[in-house]
Amino acid sequence: MGVPEGITTLEDNKNSMKKRKYSALCGSFAGMLIFLVAIGFSVIAGRMSGMYLDQLLGIGALTVLFMVLFAFLLIYERNRKRISHNRETDYGKIFKGFLLTAILAVIFLFLPEFTSPVMILPILMSAVGTYELAVCSSFFFCTVLEMAKGCQSYEILCCTMLLLSGFMIAHMLEDTRNKMWCLILIFAVAVLIPVLFSYFFYQEPHYDILGKAAIGAALTDLAAAFVYPFLTKQKEAEIDNFLTDITEEDYGLLRELKKFSRQEYRHALRVSGIAEKCAYIVGADAAVCKAAGLYYRIGILDGDPMVENGVARAQNHCFPEKVTEILSEYYGIEKMPSTIESAIVQIVDGMIKKLEALEKTSKIAGGWNKEMVIYQTLNEFSAQGLYDQSGLSMNMFLKIREYLVKEEALLL
Repeated sequence: MGVPEGITTLEDNKNSMKKRKYSALCGSFAGMLIFLVAIGFSVIAGRMSGMYLDQLLGIGALTVLFMVLFAFLLIYERNRKRISHNRETDYGKIFKGFLLTAILAVIFLFLPEFTSPVMILPILMSAVGTYELAVCSSFFFCTVLEMAKGCQSYEILCCTMLLLSGFMIAHMLEDTRNKMWCLILIFAVAVLIPVLFSYFFYQEPHYDILGKAAIGAALTDLAAAFVYPFLTKQKEAEIDNFLTDITEEDYGLLRELKKFSRQEYRHALRVSGIAEKCAYIVGADAAVCKAAGLYYRIGILDGDPMVENGVARAQNHCFPEKVTEILSEYYGIEKMPSTIESAIVQIVDGMIKKLEALEKTSKIAGGWNKEMVIYQTLNEFSAQGLYDQSGLSMNMFLKIREYLVKEEALLL
């Protein structure tokens, strides 16, 4: 059974098209700004180094070539939902990160050889985009920087080593548990690499380079400790905003579910609300649980296979990856719940479905019976090993169970 064609569906399609056009327009504008920033940096670097016209034209051609590659990479990464897990991102944060790294690269033009803290470039760019974009942009800035400064091979190798180190450490910074070790590693690498390469070049130690490298390392540490988390939160805010959008009552897919079946719609609202509260209780991602609870059974719109159809619906609407993953783990049919949020949504949906069936047959009347059914049902779920791979601890499971026993919204 499908949704009949009607005005609502046409309006949703029109709204979706408008959003896509607006996103494409914003993306094009941000892309033009990125191009202008790259050209501006190349011109500034060339003029400051006293390049002749033919050299400026050459560095301009190099910049255009880079921008063509960067534009293709941007589109490719967005289509794969690698940028904020959003296939319709407007590149706004990418532009801000690119502008920030360009400003830093201009500052590096004034620094003596072996003292530019270029490790900071990939760390900042990876915070707003993907690692591929960070690699591409960082190598561009360093290439133009080294050409403008007329650097010799040892400084180019030093710059390359610092960039590679920055890429590797940026990966580790995602896990906040590694933060202290990452900061120690950043400082050590940012000091040792310039000192070693300067020694290879001069064949004698230069303590002024050691001091300046230590200052650059400290600044890189500060950027990793404070600027990187701030930029990362900005990137995650785009996901949070999208989660808010898809849980709004007037969101197209939710209206489609309501039109398809009032009963399914009410069920989805109950699962969403209770799953959100359970997530708060155990410290899980409440926004993800709220969204996943709403669309856990969305595949029912297209019939069997429900799990595959649900995932397809989520992907077509560019749902955040965490939500889509939970839908793909529906009752462990194709794969077991792999996150705490997935386990929570399954627990709540299963519990509500069981109680709804009992309510229809009038086999449950009071709080005592409700409590017994909840204990029995959740113990059955646990015994099946549904949550073994989810990271849901026994303490979390017990907290959720006790909350469900007291939750009045479980009963109609």
